[in-house]
Amino acid sequence: MMVSDELIKYIELRGIKTPESRRRFLFPRLSDHYDPYLLNDMQRAVDALINALKRRHKILVWGHADLDGIASASLLKLALEDLGASNVMIRIPAGDDTEGFGLEQNEMENFAAKGGNLIVTVDVGVTNTAEALTAKSLGLDLIITDHHEIVDSMPQAIVINPKIPLSKYPWRELSGSGVVLKVVCALYNKLVGLSIEELNLLKPHYWIFSALGTISDRCPLIDENRLIVKEGMARLRSGIWPSLNVWLAEMGFDAESLSVFDLYSRGIAPFYAADPEEGVKLLLSFDDEWLHNRYGELKGLALEWQRGKQKMIDLAEKLARQIGGVIVTVSDKIDSDYLGTVAHALRERYNLPAMALTPRREGLWHAECRGLEGTDLLGYLTLFKDMFLTFGGHKKACGFTVKQGRLDEFLEMLENQPLEVGDEKEKVNDEVFVLGIKGDLSDWILLSPFGEGNPPPRFLAHRVILEETYDGYKADGVQVYIPLALRPLSQRKSVVDIEYTINTDGKIRLLSIVQSSKS
Repeated sequence: MMVSDELIKYIELRGIKTPESRRRFLFPRLSDHYDPYLLNDMQRAVDALINALKRRHKILVWGHADLDGIASASLLKLALEDLGASNVMIRIPAGDDTEGFGLEQNEMENFAAKGGNLIVTVDVGVTNTAEALTAKSLGLDLIITDHHEIVDSMPQAIVINPKIPLSKYPWRELSGSGVVLKVVCALYNKLVGLSIEELNLLKPHYWIFSALGTISDRCPLIDENRLIVKEGMARLRSGIWPSLNVWLAEMGFDAESLSVFDLYSRGIAPFYAADPEEGVKLLLSFDDEWLHNRYGELKGLALEWQRGKQKMIDLAEKLARQIGGVIVTVSDKIDSDYLGTVAHALRERYNLPAMALTPRREGLWHAECRGLEGTDLLGYLTLFKDMFLTFGGHKKACGFTVKQGRLDEFLEMLENQPLEVGDEKEKVNDEVFVLGIKGDLSDWILLSPFGEGNPPPRFLAHRVILEETYDGYKADGVQVYIPLALRPLSQRKSVVDIEYTINTDGKIRLLSIVQSSKS
């Protein structure tokens, strides 16, 4: 495909300036994946997994209760079973079933007592230093695969995480499922001798699972994440994985035009309406009848969840107060399933870092936190980590569980050691590229997949003839889509300035219309 001079200029403005970086962005190849062995402890992890496969050990995959964790657990279980494992169990505790983040000592003890040998965490575990010592005392092998920030000392285990200090891995923003994909690629290479390109030909659905996790965790869709999502979305649209074909059908999506924004907006909702361990079953099932019925039920539950969301947000805003530079809501009326959504809404409402807390069992209070661009909320909260039973996450999105009886003390310390927040607003994509309406913008689709960290381009066109015709709307004779909010036009035909973008399917979508300011 020919690439226009305007497109080259646009990506240069985004800092993609060398011929090779332009090629990697516009025409990515599977060979652009980084060597998985650049990740710390990868060789040790592969050796431990091969040992477990050869000895037919019992393996427990321990995941995080979100879609990244669900996709990660599904991918690892499927890959291990494809390679001959016969006893791979999944554990993803959620809600009142867990005290916080990551491994739990009593369940590790039960696993060891039942003859378990190896635990592999996915999308969680890097803060489980005490639990790693427990695993060692129980004689369990432990592999931690995670992508969350390192907030304290490293667990005494095999740890694979691109955020490890002084890591040689070139890209630190992999999702949890992206890290698992790297482990799977390394394992196949060692056991079967397959390159990444060969593995993709043999097992293309692995990239689908990794893409789902990357998208749902809102990881930036640039660099290696872009490779994963671009390949995974292409494979998802092609219909190669049965359970996800049923999912798309039940959600009413057209697979061919499916976009990342479709998944952001409502596509992933059914997985959050299900128990996370059931989410693994959904992804790996081949029972079409059960899948149709269950996805239909979950779609209904997701709609109920959406109805309850605003009620929880309204309650949280009534109770919100600023403590130490952070907007805080503490309430036993907020359902724990809504904590992350509530924290996000508070951040957007007040343009300040926010946290929402609700009680868990035995007097424990659990919190979800959302920060601003340029503010290390996770780093700030490490000041209080001695008060937390569990703690972890990212700089802008994290969570913790307050130890029993220490909530008031924590809030007082929060007041006394305030978080310093600058005046800058959240960064938004305010770059508008001047480009007149063109009949063929197909080369701009090379910028997709659009999403977090890679928004669709915004164009400005001056003195455009915009008219309503019998078959829709045209701008300078080119068919365009005008959202309902911008209709009806003040005149059937007029000269205006327009801001527009291009959808994943190549169609032009208007964003705003103003009377032309140029003579």
